This record gives sequence, structure tokens and C-alpha cells, in this order.
Amino acid sequence: MSTHSVVSLFPSASEVAAELGVVPAAVSHQCDHPPAVRDRPTLTGLVRDLDADPANADRIVAFDDVYYLDGDVLADADPDVVLTQGVCAVCALDAGLAHEAVERLDLDATVLDVHAETLEDVLENIDRVGEAIGRSGAATALRADLESRIERVKTADGAPPSNSRRPRVAVLDWTDPIRHGGLWVPELIEAAGGECGLAEPGSRAGKVSSAELRSFDPEVLVVAPCGYDLAESTAATEELLVREAFETVAAVQAGRVYAMDGAAHFNRHSHRVVDALETLAEVIRSPDASVAVEKHVSEGIADSSVEKRVRRVTVPGVEG
Repeated sequence: MSTHSVVSLFPSASEVAAELGVVPAAVSHQCDHPPAVRDRPTLTGLVRDLDADPANADRIVAFDDVYYLDGDVLADADPDVVLTQGVCAVCALDAGLAHEAVERLDLDATVLDVHAETLEDVLENIDRVGEAIGRSGAATALRADLESRIERVKTADGAPPSNSRRPRVAVLDWTDPIRHGGLWVPELIEAAGGECGLAEPGSRAGKVSSAELRSFDPEVLVVAPCGYDLAESTAATEELLVREAFETVAAVQAGRVYAMDGAAHFNRHSHRVVDALETLAEVIRSPDASVAVEKHVSEGIADSSVEKRVRRVTVPGVEG
């Protein structure tokens, strides 16, 4: 099967396509990994950043309240395959707009909705994208490698037996209001050796009250807000600890509060969720994990009852 011309309308698909050997010809304004996508023509943007009403802009081929799609860039790319998403219309341009744009421009292109709710969906999307872009062999090899890595995490030394008590773990997808990570995140926690008591696999990120978080009393607290890089996650974690009375929470008392890059790993359903899984497993299983953990204490957030500590966790391959 020959390789096709591809454009991508959201970061997860750009990452997968590039990993399979096809760097998209044009990408969304949010795509930032791998570095090769950063100089590609930009297909999308925020409506609020336009100088005029998108309905009156000739180059805007489709838009909603948040995002627009540049028809000139899409037409110039003339893709065989358009990779889009239907997981979250807030996080990225919706699949419906992609279909609308392809129809209006009369492009001979396949629109593939790369949708994921579970870890299995993430793996299946490797195959789906690979078939769509003419890289099925690479997709098969990548999926096999990911499945092998997941299994190694589950069976590694230090992994708790299935019938033993596991440390309580919370991974926050947002901090104000507090939301616990959903979809594949609960599965990552369980596979990494933790107990996820605040969300169900496949469910959307849900609000969690301060009282519920204190009641669950996580022994490991990871903060990886949607769309935030490591620096932004660290700032959000610090603000959370200042705002909320979490001094009695086990993770805070033990200094096991970790800020991680949400945008790069937990929020995107690409192959890099396995990178996050491996790092999460190290964080959960040992307070002195060998991952790149930097104790980060900011001025003004310590009090007389407990030192509020935020540890910045750099996942291999991502700058902190």
C-alpha cells in the first residue's frame, strides 16, 4: 500500500502519523510534537483571534464558536486523508467541521475520526491510522511494542499482586474546579499499580469536590491539567495546594504530590500514553523513583503544619 498525503487537525493524530513515518503536510495550531510538525502550514485557529467575522472571511471554510478551519491551507495541501477527532469539541476542532470542509472544497479525501475512550481504543487507533495513511506494517510493529511495554509495567518487579492493597492514586485533569482524569487515565493508574477510586475507565473527566478528594485520601497525587505543559502544571499544583485545605491528605503529608506534563501525555490519545504509564508506575511504586523528579518548593506555600511540596516529573523525551 502506498503512503498517502495526510493532514491532521489535532495533536494526537499528528503524533501517531509521524511515529508511523508520515509527517502531516499541514496541522492544527495545537500540534507541537514531534518537532518536525512545528513548521508545517497551520490549518486551524481560534475564532477569537480573527480580525473579522469568520462567516465573512473567504478563507474560512468551516467554524464553530471556538475554532475555524482555513480552507486555503486545506485546499493547497489537497490531502488523501484528513485525521480529525470526536472526543472533545472544546479541546480541538470537531470531526463535523472536517467533513463540512472536505465537502465544501470538493476534496477527494477520507476523513478519519480518531476517537478514543479507553486504552484499548488508543491501541486500535494505531492500526486505524496506519491503514488510512498506508503504513499498516509500521502500525502493527508499533502496537506490538506498546502492548509489550504495557505488559512489562504490569508484571515488573514491584508491581503489586492483583489481590493486594494498592496505593490510592489521583490524577487531576483540572484544578479549578477539581476534575479527575477520565477515559484511559483510570486504566493507566491501575496498570501502574495504583488504586483509582475517583473515576471509572472510559468515563469523561468528572468534577471532584475537595471533600471527596480528602475522603479518598490519595497516597499519590498527580496533577496534569488538560493542555498544560510541565511549568503550567507546576503552577496549577502550587495554586491548588494554597487554595485547598489538603494538609491532612496522605500524599501532601508524604511529599508525594507530582506535577506532570498533561498536554504531552495524559490528555492526548497517542502512543505516548505508554511513556506516561511507565513514568507513573515508577512514581507510584517508589517515593525515590529513578525518573527525573525535581523537588520544587515555591516561596510562600509552606506553613507551620506541613511543607507543601510539588515534585516536577519529566517524562523521558519531553523537556521540563
